[in-house]
Amino acid sequence: MTSWIDSAHEKTAFAVEFIDIEEAAAASDVMWEPYQLEYLNLGNEQLAIWHKARQVAWSFTSALDAIADAFLYPGNPHIFVSINQDEAKEKIRYVKNIYNAMDSMVRPVIERSSLTEVETADGSRFMSYPCRPPRGKPKSRIYLDEMAHYRRGLDREIYTASIPATTHGGGYIRIGSSPFGADGQFWEIMTGAIKEFAGFKRFTIPWWSVNMLCKDVDAAIVEAPGMPTEERLNKFARDRMITIFDNMYLEDFQQEYECAWVDESVAFISWELIKECQDENLLYWHAEGPEQASEKLREVQAAIEDGKIESVFTGGIDVGRTRNTTEFFLIGRTNTEHKPLRFSVTLDNVRFDRQEDCIAEIVKKLPIKSVLCDRNGIGMQLAENLESRTGKVKGVNFTNESKELWATDMRIAFERHNVVLPIDRDISYQIHSIRKTKTGSGALNRYDTEGNEKHHADKFWALALAVHDAYLGLEINPKASIANYIAGGKDKDKGRPGF
Repeated sequence: MTSWIDSAHEKTAFAVEFIDIEEAAAASDVMWEPYQLEYLNLGNEQLAIWHKARQVAWSFTSALDAIADAFLYPGNPHIFVSINQDEAKEKIRYVKNIYNAMDSMVRPVIERSSLTEVETADGSRFMSYPCRPPRGKPKSRIYLDEMAHYRRGLDREIYTASIPATTHGGGYIRIGSSPFGADGQFWEIMTGAIKEFAGFKRFTIPWWSVNMLCKDVDAAIVEAPGMPTEERLNKFARDRMITIFDNMYLEDFQQEYECAWVDESVAFISWELIKECQDENLLYWHAEGPEQASEKLREVQAAIEDGKIESVFTGGIDVGRTRNTTEFFLIGRTNTEHKPLRFSVTLDNVRFDRQEDCIAEIVKKLPIKSVLCDRNGIGMQLAENLESRTGKVKGVNFTNESKELWATDMRIAFERHNVVLPIDRDISYQIHSIRKTKTGSGALNRYDTEGNEKHHADKFWALALAVHDAYLGLEINPKASIANYIAGGKDKDKGRPGF
């Protein structure tokens, strides 16, 4: 071992000596990052928080820390809290991968294992929760992942429930998150803007402090903070970062990768409105690709049969183009004004005939009243074929006038807390990416993402169509809007015929 290891905390020394980092990460081009060693070197420091970029492997590093701690101080609970169930399961996958990458001479025996928990023969436990308070476990080592993205109010509840675990027995809290607007518990702790939170060690991990994203970390740490974004990218970024930047709106990139607290004034729908419409307990299914869509379809059918979700749905389809992805969203029609998102399908790099078959299967097999489908450009054939095959899909034109109608209706629905969403990063970011600007003539407003945005807010428009259809049915009249409906005094949670 190198000399610095001799003076490092025993967690750091153990991890570097006994864990094969490439095997643990399942990649051949990874190395120990400086911030990872700094993280492990905290030992049992009571409170620490990281303001981090995406794709820096903070969650993986937390699992490394938990395993090193469990080896050195066995018999304690290690609790991960994530934004949803899928993310919770991912933490346990990291734990298992790292265990498999440990030197067999020191590897503990796993006595019990599931998708969300691992227990070893020496009494150490690794538990992963989907965004709920970790109560009742003294001496816990708690890792709050993507805390800024917890539903509004729940972030504080989870943090408050976690603090008692640190009072004795070496318990501690590790918080890591990319930013999600300049408010909330994470922002307050990281910035100290509302209360000092003096007990916290604070760290920031922008993209240029990580070797897998930056060509010269040592130089970048000194020079990059004083440079404009494009200048530091040109000098220090690896190709993958250049590609990401070229396909993102500047302010989104700065928030996602440069740890910037983005000004809310540029967004048409704010983070605050998005968070207020999120429900961590929402029954929601998401599928990537036709095969997974068929699997999730059966789960949705079972939930309908069991009476767990609505028995009537409306939908929206935004059709992918050159760089876009086709998105299909279904929301439940209730006897109130609340419209919960229940099922979404992402079709990325899928031939149009396969997209058509996938969507047609879902529309035919679920109790769907109607679906609005983008028929602009190459979407025309898909919309016409689906209309012919299902009798429930209707094509609509995307114009400045219709987009203003749908975007405005979405904003009203969010302000009235009528839309109910899962806690999902991609959906949230695409909703937040919509900007309201003037057209060239200045006669109309334009509602869209920046021209180099990778996703073009496909999820936003699919949701907007589904919401619009749920309120107003298939008659697409530029003057028929949720605002007009509300003006008629029919929105007081009284429901409407057929809902």
